Amino acid sequence: MSRIVALCLALAATGCGDHGPAGPGAIATQEDFFESSGARLRFVLEYPSGSPPFPAVVIGHGSGRVTTSDGAAYVPFLRERGFAVLRYDKRGAGASGGTYRGVSAANSATQIPELAGDMAAALGYLATRPEIDPTRLGLMGTSQAGWVMVEAARRTPLARFAIAVTGSVMTIGANIAYEDARSLPIDDAYARLARFSGTPGYDPEPVLQSLDVPTLWLLGAEDRLVPTRVCVGVLDRLHQQGARSAYVVYAGEGHGLPGADYWPDIDAFGRRNQLF
Repeated sequence: MSRIVALCLALAATGCGDHGPAGPGAIATQEDFFESSGARLRFVLEYPSGSPPFPAVVIGHGSGRVTTSDGAAYVPFLRERGFAVLRYDKRGAGASGGTYRGVSAANSATQIPELAGDMAAALGYLATRPEIDPTRLGLMGTSQAGWVMVEAARRTPLARFAIAVTGSVMTIGANIAYEDARSLPIDDAYARLARFSGTPGYDPEPVLQSLDVPTLWLLGAEDRLVPTRVCVGVLDRLHQQGARSAYVVYAGEGHGLPGADYWPDIDAFGRRNQLF
């Protein structure tokens, strides 16, 4: 093995390498770790072309032992809009340290804040990077990330916005009850949800009432994992109370909005709130 190759491998093993844009017009990728509550979390940070400092987005996770692959489809669209994008392996998954714990109604009062702490730590890390503008940081994610982003935005003033793709604004217990009825016709599932009386778990609504940052909720009318009809009612109520929560519902779309072009709505959200 040549000395040059050996040096490159050694740098990669220590997490060193490309730590920022190589110059105007360059696209660079950084891979390393940030610290959060005693755990080292592996991340990938991708930069747009152009000249720094860049605004940046942290991508949140859906459920399960997910890694940087979660939310990867958002990266090219965000980079086109001038954003650097940080994705990371969930706590206890991939190369990240810490303990993985799934989220349930019973443990969500502690688990959502723990996961939100990791997202807030990612924002804190970005704020230390000289090529990142710490005044223009945001959050984006799918599904479970909706709850986590709400809590992360409550925990740190660095979050300027949050965009949830089929995230829920229901309590976790009620949302799980709807998920568990997904084999039923959708109207029957909503009827069963209306009778829910179990453990509610984490509730994002009071947090959204208090947030002073805009949030955007992109919802599918036929989603069988998130009860869109009920979420719309919550979001309408929040809007009437002065919360900065907006939403768009896509007809015929299910969880994750696989057939929807929602980027024009994201662009409109950014213009309204002078974010992009």
